[in-house]
Amino acid sequence: MLFHELASFDVAHRHLAWPWVAIAPNTNRLAFASADDRIASQEFVDGTRLLPRASFTLPAGLHLPTEKAPADGNREAQRGLYAFGLSPDGQLLAIIGQIEGGAHVVVTLSAEGEVARTTVEHMGRAVSFDRTGGRIWIAAESKTESVLVVLDARTHASIRTLRYPPFPSPAVHELYVHPADDAVLHVAATGDEGTFARVAGWAGGPPEIVKTALDAGGISAGFVGFSRDGARVHFAEPDELRTHAWPTLLELSSVPFADAFQSGYAGAVLGDRVYVDGIHVDDEEDAVMLFDRSGILGAMLRPPFPVGMWAGRLGGDVIVTVEHLPEGTARGRIYRIPAPLS
Repeated sequence: MLFHELASFDVAHRHLAWPWVAIAPNTNRLAFASADDRIASQEFVDGTRLLPRASFTLPAGLHLPTEKAPADGNREAQRGLYAFGLSPDGQLLAIIGQIEGGAHVVVTLSAEGEVARTTVEHMGRAVSFDRTGGRIWIAAESKTESVLVVLDARTHASIRTLRYPPFPSPAVHELYVHPADDAVLHVAATGDEGTFARVAGWAGGPPEIVKTALDAGGISAGFVGFSRDGARVHFAEPDELRTHAWPTLLELSSVPFADAFQSGYAGAVLGDRVYVDGIHVDDEEDAVMLFDRSGILGAMLRPPFPVGMWAGRLGGDVIVTVEHLPEGTARGRIYRIPAPLS
């Protein structure tokens, strides 16, 4: 596999829930926790360099968690930061977490300090700015329901709260902003219960929930990416690449991986190339498969492969990986993956 390591950075996640890196929607910017209880941001410039940008100081009571969450996934017992998202222009950071006393809050930060703070009724699980940077999406839940809260990014004026049935617990929640539509994909991976995916967005009026084929869950899978035109969504299951239509998430195709390959529930879509990260089942060494844009034709690639867990795409042909290190630290890396010669 042909790739070039362009840059690296240190991550101090402590016991922060995955993902430890936030990539801004439709931009070349990313954010990550640094060792001094700050969230650092960097910009990928000229397709070759990662340059420091705004740094955000975490407010009192919302520092990185110093203790592990309980084994049952009950984050109610864990105080501090839970998740964060970076605005497209890199000027604002949205964070969610639980402060002393048990209140769940969302805070918008600039490099100068707090811009707005709001208490929310449920525990926040994931947060993202929309494509414009003017609004933030917050995925939150209780034992009785899950919600998507939409707020104005700077004033926290309430735009809408969308409610739907709760996911099985524990779950890892992530929000993915669609590259073309004013919409978001909410993915909840629940382990043995499978992976749930729900869609919300605007269609000429206020945001609404879109009924999808994965509302009630499906086989355990990880988000790989949207197709270049946004018409398809690719998910990596342990043994198959499954492709769904946007926004209904109706299944379009399901293609088995190579016999020797098992996915790591991650990958990236770079232009018309669909990459899936994984391992060789025999020796558990790193492995990667490459599919065409349809997600139908695929083949295993030859080593070497990028190091670490694949965290997403940065720019047109660049991926971000995170290598887990001891004692709550990690190493982030930026790799260019040029199109293979035909």
